[in-house]
Amino acid sequence: MKIAFMFSGQGAQFPGMMKELCEEEEAARAVFECADRALGREISALCFEGSQEELNLTHNTQPCVLAADLAAAAALKAHGVVPEGAAGFSLGEYAALTWAGSIPMADVFEIIQYRADSMQSAVAPGKGAMAAMLGGSPEQVEAVCAAVTEGYVVAANYNCPTQTVISGEAAAVEQAIALARERRIRGKKLAVSAPFHCAMMEPAAKKLEARFAGMSFAAPDMPVYMNVDGRVNADAAAIPALLVRQAMSPVRWVQTLKNMRADGFDTFIECGPGRTLSGLAAKTLEDVSILRVGDVQTLNETLQALQKS
Repeated sequence: MKIAFMFSGQGAQFPGMMKELCEEEEAARAVFECADRALGREISALCFEGSQEELNLTHNTQPCVLAADLAAAAALKAHGVVPEGAAGFSLGEYAALTWAGSIPMADVFEIIQYRADSMQSAVAPGKGAMAAMLGGSPEQVEAVCAAVTEGYVVAANYNCPTQTVISGEAAAVEQAIALARERRIRGKKLAVSAPFHCAMMEPAAKKLEARFAGMSFAAPDMPVYMNVDGRVNADAAAIPALLVRQAMSPVRWVQTLKNMRADGFDTFIECGPGRTLSGLAAKTLEDVSILRVGDVQTLNETLQALQKS
């Protein structure tokens, strides 16, 4: 058995996430205490008591999901579960790098808060949009984007073989949805506040580049598969540039999962709220064990499953 942790990204948040786990697991609670101290505001209260509307604000979403991701991993570690590799979806990549020792936990919350605010301010409200294209291949979705005449739109997240997310100008995304319908591909607008992982995020990428200047990242102490190419990065000096590129480049999640499987990983544990990454892994990989930890019940189920393996 070769275990990999998968860290959730933006969109998985929901009211009350991780509250029960933090009540039961001291290690998970300590992560939220770290987040509260680092940002000088109660990230824990937002997760445990905040509304869906509050959690959906990018300013809140990214630090909240990051804390939830790391809390789930901490609970697993407290029970003796240690991965041999990791990957994270978008902001989850920061959780993966933190778990691998590249970024100190005391620093990562301030970094992700800066990232969230930079991405939110990169595009004026209402100018951009994202949509999930369901049922078509990545090549078909790319062809739809190429056929759009109303502005800029590109494939942004390669989630699984039959789900690709597009991102770009609002009018262009709407036209892409209409063109996709003609080709029997269903488009579903996403409830996001900006068009992430496309060239419209260039202002945010430049801010991150400036923020990372002079910062030192440690080499990961386990393989971390990066979003921009789905490959392992072991070079500490390359991490800042990869994170900058990630802000305005597609998340190549399909390639990430396939590369991990090719490297022998056969047990994938989603750490964080929801089950999005578990579902994507199930649609992408065969002959693997897919588990998750988002609350006390799923923690116990995962621990039992691992004991039987």
